Amino acid sequence: MFKFDKSQEIYDIGGVRFGGQPGEVPTVIIGTMFYNRHKIVTNAEAGIFDKAAAEKLWNDQLEICDQTGIACANQLVGETPEAIRNYIDWFVEIDDQAPFLMDSSDGAVRSFAARYATEIGICNRAVYNSVNASIEEKEIQALVESDIEASIVLAFNAVNPTVLGKVEILEKGGTGLKGGLLQIAKDCGIKKPLIDIAAVPLGSGAGASMRGITAIKGHLGYPVGGGFHNTASAWDWIRDFKKTKENPKEYYLPADVGTNLVAQTLGADFLLYGPIENAKYVAPSVAMVDIMLEENAKELGIKLTGEEKLPIGKLI
Repeated sequence: MFKFDKSQEIYDIGGVRFGGQPGEVPTVIIGTMFYNRHKIVTNAEAGIFDKAAAEKLWNDQLEICDQTGIACANQLVGETPEAIRNYIDWFVEIDDQAPFLMDSSDGAVRSFAARYATEIGICNRAVYNSVNASIEEKEIQALVESDIEASIVLAFNAVNPTVLGKVEILEKGGTGLKGGLLQIAKDCGIKKPLIDIAAVPLGSGAGASMRGITAIKGHLGYPVGGGFHNTASAWDWIRDFKKTKENPKEYYLPADVGTNLVAQTLGADFLLYGPIENAKYVAPSVAMVDIMLEENAKELGIKLTGEEKLPIGKLI
């Protein structure tokens, strides 16, 4: 447990605070909806899904976060412009404030989402996902022309997965880039960069991903987080091992949740923990670590705002 020497930014996005010193504000957990083969989706191309089931999943995450005192956001993943539009329309109809990530593996879909969020006036709560090393000029132009101010900036360096490599891709750039990703994001109008540390599989630089949390947050002062559960989901041994067991989830879940807790103790501000169905497993454990961080923050002289609503105030 520690305090960074460098001043730490705190960004308000849709009423949720991201960043700060460890323990200063609640850790933000972000569940993913409409991911590949999500069972509530009946047509991924058209974005057709079970709205009642989707709303229950979102409300379940809200409820467990309210009970534990941690914060949350949503991640909407769309394969086509039509799909991402349907998902955004649904979400802003059932929740008029919470922040959400607009995500797709297709830059054209992300560009559409940026334009659409601007068109319907919800950029105060929309987070672009992401500005990354593969960003193309058309996507940059879409962001420039949008009102988007918050974006994930992905510190993935395919050539150099070390901590230094992550810093280089953020500050200097790499092959095909006109500069560092942070400068590109700034040129696109991004005022609230959220650094995704780019968690990778065990044996491929997972240790550097974890160490990068502390190093990059300490170096830049920006909110840092990531999809740390990917380290467990891409672990070949656990994937094969659980198949030999009658109740595979019992063997996999501790590793899945645990990756987030390791990141949290190292300073991660937000956790992209994977399928939103896992909120009930993730939230209580994250709240437990938050209490430890909050206790430490108070000892180090960090002021906690609204302590009665934090895990330390609700669960102790």
